[in-house]
Amino acid sequence: MEEDSRSHAPAGPKSSGSSSDLLSLITDWRAWCVGTALGCAIASMSYGMFFPTLAATMGYPPTISLLLCTPPWITSTITTVIVARHSDAKRERFWHIVFALSMLITGCVLAMSTMNNAVRYTSLFFMTQAQVSTVILLTWISNTFARSSSKRAIVIGFINTISSFAQILSPYIWLSSWGPTYRKSFSICIALTCACISLCWVLRQHLERLNEAAEAEERQMNLPKGYRYLL
Repeated sequence: MEEDSRSHAPAGPKSSGSSSDLLSLITDWRAWCVGTALGCAIASMSYGMFFPTLAATMGYPPTISLLLCTPPWITSTITTVIVARHSDAKRERFWHIVFALSMLITGCVLAMSTMNNAVRYTSLFFMTQAQVSTVILLTWISNTFARSSSKRAIVIGFINTISSFAQILSPYIWLSSWGPTYRKSFSICIALTCACISLCWVLRQHLERLNEAAEAEERQMNLPKGYRYLL
């Protein structure tokens, strides 16, 4: 974040105050776009709050069901470290987010297609791999809104506030009456995941156009290469 901030500093004027930063943020459609995308991602991963319930649908005793919850999250932790580091190494965000969310879609499709224990347990491993997408998305936010430290702090707080409303929706995705298959719940998660990917794609296209405009300006004015938004 510090490296991105230093690189971004010359690209725009210094912050004129937290009030003006907040006003410009409220009128910045990118903040609403990313906030909504993050909210969709969080809501689509609401299965995490009901993970023991999903594990219990396999019919094992409560103690065994709780123990079965552990391996998917251990695997998710390892995946998060690997994918996040790879995203930083390649300086790329969108396709890493898509990769993680595609794991969630795969897991939901598997879970809603059968009640076979082996398949449903495998689906839990796929679903938990999507957690890294929120990590990368939050990092992408700091890259995109890095013109001043105050605005970056405000935008992260603002976007987190928007996305936190997804927690209100989450309990209504997993109604007990929809169990034990929870097909409707998994369908909602797939729809939210697709919405998140679509919003991230819109942001990526916008940032790509800004990078192309900056490159064209540098060529025209014979300027050294400046900051580029991460895509």
